[in-house]
Amino acid sequence: MIFQINPTQFFPDVNEILAVINNFFELSFFYMKFIFAGIMLIMGVLTLLSLRGRYFLERLRYSKEEKLADNPLTKPRLIIGTLYVIIGFGVIFNWFTYFLIFTLNPLPDRFIFVFIEFTGSVDPFYLNRVSDIQLAQLEYEKTIYYGFAAISYISVLSILISARQLILGSGKDSKKAIITLTGGVMMGILFGFTTGLPLLL
Repeated sequence: MIFQINPTQFFPDVNEILAVINNFFELSFFYMKFIFAGIMLIMGVLTLLSLRGRYFLERLRYSKEEKLADNPLTKPRLIIGTLYVIIGFGVIFNWFTYFLIFTLNPLPDRFIFVFIEFTGSVDPFYLNRVSDIQLAQLEYEKTIYYGFAAISYISVLSILISARQLILGSGKDSKKAIITLTGGVMMGILFGFTTGLPLLL
């Protein structure tokens, strides 16, 4: 049996409520872009600042004849710190967002739609309108898409945050980073890695 659910049939006033929610989502994604960029910049700057502290500590341990640049502790922090600063500015100026969309789009994801379609319980016509914001006609279809896009946004952010912690952390921090990274990847596979990225442009 195929369902064609329209909540406005049962709750006539829900359309206005969903319209308000959708406007909130649209406004939120405008600010999420700068929140995303801010988190990347903060992580990058903090990494570079921690590198400076390690630099002076290691100078006390190294003799004058030895090159500090050869110290393996400095290179990862310098690379990661610089990379995250670049990512932050890339999100602000959109080019990194386009890069993510281009690189992540070929990956198999949005399995939540594949699962729903496999069950055959929802009309594919309605499912297409939910999975693509450009095809959405009703407010509840947009709300569902924005909800999935928000989860997608969180998944990408979780992957980037946990990746830094996994590379630079140790012990318990690395274990937490692995859990966060796994959760981010699973959310991305289910709801899409690129579902929310176009809304940041």
